[in-house]
Amino acid sequence: MAGSGLVLQLQKQLGDYTTSLFNEGFLDDQFNQLQQLQDESNPDFVVEVVSLFFEDSDRLLNELAKAL
Repeated sequence: MAGSGLVLQLQKQLGDYTTSLFNEGFLDDQFNQLQQLQDESNPDFVVEVVSLFFEDSDRLLNELAKAL
């Protein structure tokens, strides 16, 4: 099946990219822990947590900039 070949290729690319982010220090063991919490009942768990982190970080940095 051509579709399963594409899925395997995309999974490999994701794995390679994730490894690269670990090697560059952008990800650490906490990312692995988040991935372990994700399951079939909540497949977007990691995306949701990371998105919330960036939204909160942006808000907090803006508040800090205003306070300075």
